[in-house]
Amino acid sequence: MNDEEFQTYIDTCFDELERKQQHLIDTFGFGSFDKFEHDFEKEELYLIKNDKVLVKAKIIPIGSFNTENGTWMWGWANEAFPQGLRGKAAKLKELEAITGFEMFGNDMAEIDEDMAWEISGMSLNLLGFEGVYRGPANKTHYFYAMEQVASVNS
Repeated sequence: MNDEEFQTYIDTCFDELERKQQHLIDTFGFGSFDKFEHDFEKEELYLIKNDKVLVKAKIIPIGSFNTENGTWMWGWANEAFPQGLRGKAAKLKELEAITGFEMFGNDMAEIDEDMAWEISGMSLNLLGFEGVYRGPANKTHYFYAMEQVASVNS
């Protein structure tokens, strides 16, 4: 992929991400939750409002972005995730072959937050999932691809 083709690919994937995110906002109220929790053994994410789980989803960790030093670490390289999740996230290494850019095969990269969202869009496109959740944790934002997003009757 040359630079122009890469930019077109980013734009196409980001447009898809925006459409999918809008659907999650309209259908499940994304953006209105108080907090999130996860169960990595079940590979699930829970979105909580007023101490009630309202939405759950199956997840694959795309990666994490450190807002303090501008570094990205791929989910498949992050030992904070169990081996099963890292193994599923390893599919994202295919982005290196698709784009021809080494940064998609390296454990870490220096990027900005806009690029973190662009990477998430490309990852979402590759996985064919329903959307992305950015979970803040102090100076790190964790990006998760989500599928089987569903309301929880609690």
